[in-house]
Amino acid sequence: MVEYLELTIDELLLDEENPRLGAVGSQSEALDALLRLNQSHFRNLMLSIKRNGLDPGDNLYVIDSEEPEDYVVLDGNRRLAALKVLARPDFLDGTEASASTKKSLLRAAESFDRNEVEPIRCVRFDDRATADDWIYRRHTGDMDGEGRIQWGRTEIQRFTGDRSVLDIIDFVGRNAEYTDAEWAQTKATIESRKSSNIGRLLESAAGKKHIGISISNNGDGKTPMLSADPEWALGVLKRIIEDVRDGVVDSRSHNTASEIEDYFKTLPKELQPPKGKRPAAKAFRDISVKAPGPATSTTTTKAKPRTKGAPRTRATLAPKKLTFQHPPSEKGKQLLREATLIDPKKLPVSSAAVLRAFIEMAVEDYIAKVGLPKMGKTKDGKPFDLSLSQKAESVIQHMTRNKVASSSDLREFRKGVADSKAPASIQSLHGFVHSKYAMPTPEGVRAGWDCCVPVFEATYGKV
Repeated sequence: MVEYLELTIDELLLDEENPRLGAVGSQSEALDALLRLNQSHFRNLMLSIKRNGLDPGDNLYVIDSEEPEDYVVLDGNRRLAALKVLARPDFLDGTEASASTKKSLLRAAESFDRNEVEPIRCVRFDDRATADDWIYRRHTGDMDGEGRIQWGRTEIQRFTGDRSVLDIIDFVGRNAEYTDAEWAQTKATIESRKSSNIGRLLESAAGKKHIGISISNNGDGKTPMLSADPEWALGVLKRIIEDVRDGVVDSRSHNTASEIEDYFKTLPKELQPPKGKRPAAKAFRDISVKAPGPATSTTTTKAKPRTKGAPRTRATLAPKKLTFQHPPSEKGKQLLREATLIDPKKLPVSSAAVLRAFIEMAVEDYIAKVGLPKMGKTKDGKPFDLSLSQKAESVIQHMTRNKVASSSDLREFRKGVADSKAPASIQSLHGFVHSKYAMPTPEGVRAGWDCCVPVFEATYGKV
C-alpha cells in the first residue's frame, strides 16, 4: 500500500543505506559520498533545480524514519542532496569536499527560493521491501518492456526536430535498391545499436565536405541539405550505411577526426567527389533519384519483348494469399481478415496493433496446444506471469527442440520480432500503441509480419 505526501526539504533524510553508495554512518557522510560520484554533475543538478524546479512527473520514494515526522528517501537521493545544499549551504560543512568545490556549490546555491519547489511530492511505502520492486524497475533498464526504456540518439533527434541524420537515412531507404525486409533490418540496426556510429560519420567535418552536406536551421528544426549529384551521393551513403551495419566502421576503428577523414579518403575512386562546381543545395527529403528513361531515336528498331518487372510491394499488412490455416477462434479469423485488408501506409499504428494482437494470439494458441507453462518462478520460488517476449522465446525453443520448425526458419522471427531492438519487436509494437512519440513505418510492420509467418505456419498448420 502506498500513500502520497507533500513534504518539506527539512522533513526528508538521505538514505544511509543507499545501494549506490554502500552503508554510511551519518547524513554528512551520505552527502559526501553523493558528491564524490561526480561533483560537476551535482552542481549541474543544483543549477537545474534552481532554474526549472523538480520534474513534475517524478516523485521521491520514502519510508518512515526512526525520527518522528521525518522520512527517509529511498529513491531520489541526488535530488534531495542538491535540495539540501541549495536550501542550507552550511550542510556542506560536515563533508570532506575541497574548498574550491564548496565555493563552487555555494555560488550555485545563491538566490535559491525553496518556496519554488516546496512542498515536494513523495510516495510513502510501508517498508523497503515494498519499494524495492519499483526502484528496481527505475534503475535496471527496460526489463523486457517493464522498466523505463532509455531513448537512443535517433529518438532524441526525432523529439527535438533534428533531422540532420534521419532525413539522410530516409533518403537512402527511399532510393536505394533494398527489399522491404532488408531495409527494415538495416534501418533498425543503424538507428538503434549503431546510431552513434552513423552520426559520427555523417556529422563530421570530413563527411559533410566529402558528400556535400550542409544543415539548414529555419526554426522548425535542423534539416540536412545536399550540394552534390544525388545519384553519386546515394552510392556514397549506401556504402557508409552498410559499413556501419556490418561492423566495418565502429567507435573503435573510426573515432577521431583523422580516422574519419582517412575513411573517406580510402573510399573507392567512383565514390570520391566528382570534379566541377557543385549544384545548389536541396533538402534530402525533397530529393528522388530516378532511373533515366529510354533514349529517343529516329531510327526504327524492332521492339523488344516486354519483361516481367520486379514484384510490387504489397499494400496490405498480410498478403491476400496465406500459407497457413486460419486460427480456430472467431476472433483469430477476424484478426487475420483485418491483416489482409489493412494498409500500413495509411494506418500504420492500427497495423502495428493488429500485428501485435495476432502474434500474441499465435503464441498463446501454440502454448495451449503443446502445454507450455504460462507462469515463471522467481529465485525464491514466487510465481509470476511470463511476458509475451518470454513466451515467444519459449515457443521458439520448443519448436526448434521438437523439430516443429527449423532454427533457420525461425531465425528471422528471432531477429525481427523477438529481439527487443528490432523495428517490429514485441516491445516496439507495444510502444507504437502506447507511446505518444513512437511511430511504426509501413515497411517495418510488413517486414514484421513476414518474419512471423514460420511461427504462424507451425501453430496453425501450412496450407
